[in-house]
Amino acid sequence: MNELKAIFTHDVPLIDVRAPIEFEAGHFPTSTNLPLMNNEERRLVGTRYREQGQASAIALGHELVNETIKSERVAAWKNFISKNPNAKLYCFRGGLRSQISQQWIQESEGQIEIIPGGYKALRRFLMETIERESKQRKFFIVAGRTGSGKTKLLQESHSSYINLEKHANHKGSSFGELGKQPAQITFENRIAVDFLKTEDAPFTLLEDESIMIGSAIVPKVLFEAMAKAPMIVLDKTMDERVQHIVKEYVFDKTSESDGDFQVTYAFMIRALDRIKKKLGGLNYSLILGQMKEAFQSSSITETEIHRPWVESLLVHYYDQFYDRGLKRNASRIVFQGDESTCIEYLRSQK
Repeated sequence: MNELKAIFTHDVPLIDVRAPIEFEAGHFPTSTNLPLMNNEERRLVGTRYREQGQASAIALGHELVNETIKSERVAAWKNFISKNPNAKLYCFRGGLRSQISQQWIQESEGQIEIIPGGYKALRRFLMETIERESKQRKFFIVAGRTGSGKTKLLQESHSSYINLEKHANHKGSSFGELGKQPAQITFENRIAVDFLKTEDAPFTLLEDESIMIGSAIVPKVLFEAMAKAPMIVLDKTMDERVQHIVKEYVFDKTSESDGDFQVTYAFMIRALDRIKKKLGGLNYSLILGQMKEAFQSSSITETEIHRPWVESLLVHYYDQFYDRGLKRNASRIVFQGDESTCIEYLRSQK
């Protein structure tokens, strides 16, 4: 197990020779997909294996991956190895595909180590890590109203933390889309690696999250631990929160689309539509009107023009959900204060 742990704690570069479809379904943080066979080749070989057995499937594989294709794939592996001399290689079980890939590399005067048990062994090890650490580790949950800067507190606390939103590539709300989310398995693998890298920490911080972060699902055993953990509540004024949200929702978002505010506006309208029923007709119309006024204004680049719709969204939507949740979990609150006092409290717990 120490060998597997070292792969992740030392960020060992990994060559994943599985087909792209397998890689997309789940992979590891330092893995790069350089497949032995592409998706169609894998499908054809798999069909032949089921119908005619291993020997016939291997023969078909060699037929499909002709000398030209083989040379290209070996060149890609060797190029990766030259840049990452400590790289290791795996397929699904550490079997035939790994052995063939290693053999071809060796025939081309290269060397690489195969990971015994392949992807399956690595994945099992990471799932066991999540199970063990979720049950044994001490957690603190950082709570606070939307816009309080909880992620910033994690980063500046000088404590062990797991950034679930970063791993999920989602902020956890209708307005929290950050782009394509990872496969569920990839999300879980990222969490497990964080656990491995912080095993000696006296405690670990996590933001207060729902079990769903966009399409990503927090592992059940971890979510159960989070639901029982003591809470630290970060307090910020409405003005501070509005400024934070405007920066994040408007200006940071717009910078991702080359400064096109109308792309951001279209995104915000879609996000608002998704919570229309929860807002109710009157609140929805109010915020929609304020949003239109801001994004159609000649002062669109000024923070103050976005204040009305952001503040209305906080007051009529986010704060209501937060306050109800905080009331339910009042017995778990062990500290409440601003950023500096929260950090001071955490230091006292080490």
